[in-house]
Amino acid sequence: MIAGKPPPPCRHIRLGSVGSTNDEARRLVSDGTAADLLVISAETQTAGRGRRGRHWESPAGNLHASILIRLDRPLAEAAQIGFAAALAVAEGLEDLVTAAEFRCKWPNDVLCNGKKVAGMLLEAAGDGWLVLGLGVDVERAPPPGQSLYAAVALAEVGWTGGVPEVLTAICRRFVPWLEVWRQSGFAPIRHEWIKRARGVGAQVVVRLEAETLAGVFAGLDEEGALLLDQGEAGRRRILAGDVFFPGA
Repeated sequence: MIAGKPPPPCRHIRLGSVGSTNDEARRLVSDGTAADLLVISAETQTAGRGRRGRHWESPAGNLHASILIRLDRPLAEAAQIGFAAALAVAEGLEDLVTAAEFRCKWPNDVLCNGKKVAGMLLEAAGDGWLVLGLGVDVERAPPPGQSLYAAVALAEVGWTGGVPEVLTAICRRFVPWLEVWRQSGFAPIRHEWIKRARGVGAQVVVRLEAETLAGVFAGLDEEGALLLDQGEAGRRRILAGDVFFPGA
């Protein structure tokens, strides 16, 4: 059994109800008390958010956490940490629920048996700091119609433990992946992410702000952009969008 405490060098602050753990992390940066790999978790969030400003349901019993990361590279490369985090979440959850299949979904979601179980939000926080927000449906998932994707909770696939053990399992996997990124860059993370990704080589639909595209998910480029093969229309490089799998 994995103990319910993030391992060193992580430090952990556990809170009750907050607006957003990302906002709490940013506040620590502002007041000068931030530390690398400081983890802030909360029982509930009243203003949790996901990508593109979407509301993130944050009931008690699910994981709501943020990790402060000190950047020693340009902010433009920071999005690569999201892929390292996705690997860590998928591997950590697989450590806990070995009977389920966990895959990464571009750009920053994790799927359990084809349904969304976790999401991430990366935000800059002052000079040289990044906040990695993590949300995992542990006890309950949003009901159909309240989420952009079909969702599932770990409790539905056999997990009977608590939120602290889930956070610990993720941190145990994230610390080494972050060190890989710091020492060796994005290439090894990109390689492993592609191996665990959902939909590589298959038809996908990508919704952008102003258009919807269809094609074959050809992989990631060296910066983490999605490569979409559109046949005669050529290959499109996509930096932000929502990916869907036809027939899923």
